Amino acid sequence: TGNAEHIAKDIADKFQPSACFDSVVCAELDQFKKKCLPTWEQPPPAEASYGKYGIVVVTSTTGNGDAPENAGRFVRFIKRKTTPKDTFQHC
Repeated sequence: TGNAEHIAKDIADKFQPSACFDSVVCAELDQFKKKCLPTWEQPPPAEASYGKYGIVVVTSTTGNGDAPENAGRFVRFIKRKTTPKDTFQHC
């Protein structure tokens, strides 16, 4: 247990803010609305060397490939028919 968390933290450490990423966020998926969505809804700064935000999702599964407890809200948000189709347009 905890393998996905350790892998995610290792990736976040490797890709600290640089020319490719102005920020790196390592968080539970259920925290995406608070920690990531406000940034993703805006286009990258004009002076940025990248045209889209990079997203890497590292997660574990439970049971028969079900989302873990700390990803339930994220999965429901993605599946919801009312989620705007352009939510991830800058990613």
